[in-house]
Amino acid sequence: MIFPAFGLLFMAGGQAQTPIQDRAVVAQQERMVFKQWDEDRFLPGPNRFLGIPTNSNWFLTWALHPNYPKLDRRPLSPAGEQTQRLGLAAAMKISSDYYKQQADTVRNLATREMVRISGALSGSDPLYLLYYKKELAPLENIEAHAFQTSPARVKDYMLKNGAYAWYLENMKSLAERYGFAKAQDMERGQRILMYHRILLDMRKLQSNWEYKLALSQKMLAYREAFERKQSGQLPELANQQDEILTGVLQRRIIMR
Repeated sequence: MIFPAFGLLFMAGGQAQTPIQDRAVVAQQERMVFKQWDEDRFLPGPNRFLGIPTNSNWFLTWALHPNYPKLDRRPLSPAGEQTQRLGLAAAMKISSDYYKQQADTVRNLATREMVRISGALSGSDPLYLLYYKKELAPLENIEAHAFQTSPARVKDYMLKNGAYAWYLENMKSLAERYGFAKAQDMERGQRILMYHRILLDMRKLQSNWEYKLALSQKMLAYREAFERKQSGQLPELANQQDEILTGVLQRRIIMR
């Protein structure tokens, strides 16, 4: 049992490796990695005698490559490959940042342009919110604004004689134009002009409609007065009431 153990220890000792510290290799490693490229620190040295190299190792190492010590071959030297790669990467980053800035500028301009002309965002226009939304509100609910100040008998009369159908048809036409102006993509100035034209047409139509309502209310009032006094009324008064009623009807017909 003792002899096999000694044999194993002997074999292990025989296989052990002794580290070698070569100054030339260490100097080359340091020179390539972090230290300065110095021609005087290339080992082995020439060991000159009277200017003549006498070191055979120098002849074997450097005499066959005379230009190697003269050129800085470090990757991170001022002209090294890694330095050039880093410089190229920095230049490419600057270029990419420039193109990114240009792309962001184009994107922001496109976003602002889309916001300016988009119909989906037309309701956020300041001028529309301050003025046109309120003025064009009758087009949003035509029925509610048609007989706001008129009595029920006038409403019934306008429904029966077809005047309200005429008003409703024209208001719906304006409402359709109003919806088109809000929904379509167009320049802000063009959209505001469309709002203004629709507003002018709506005011003209409403003025005509209010005139019809006023005439209808007067005509109904004369009719009621005539019916109340018809039994005991004098012929002259009856003739006068007939003339007034005829004039009102004629104006209404002309107005339609």
